[in-house]
Amino acid sequence: MIRNTRQREALMRVIRESSRPLTPPEIYELARVHYPKLGLRTVYRHIRDLLDSREIMGIDYPGQPVRYEVVDSRGSRPHLICRECRKVFDLPVEEPAIVYPKLQNFVIEGHEVIYFGRCRACVERAQREASVSDNASM
Repeated sequence: MIRNTRQREALMRVIRESSRPLTPPEIYELARVHYPKLGLRTVYRHIRDLLDSREIMGIDYPGQPVRYEVVDSRGSRPHLICRECRKVFDLPVEEPAIVYPKLQNFVIEGHEVIYFGRCRACVERAQREASVSDNASM
């Protein structure tokens, strides 16, 4: 049985309230706002326990650090990856239902859809930099 400690509550609050999957260092930095004495090793230990209890799930894309988000009734959901800052975001719209084929030697348990592009912050930063560059060349 997992104890419901203040550290664990701080981690779950951060993961639950985030609009995107978070890396362990991001969870650590955000959770320290709620529990300043939190240690990074404690974060990793609680992540392992939360994975074991299936309260969170890992999002693991090639070339990216593993990120974590709360398991909910939607199950697998699509994500957006910014090509500039490399942050991963949840797709903010409902995905159409997927009908899984029935296979003899394999049980399909989920799927993952990934969209690539640039997040709003990176697009706005590029526009500001282009504007400054245009003004400097005049």
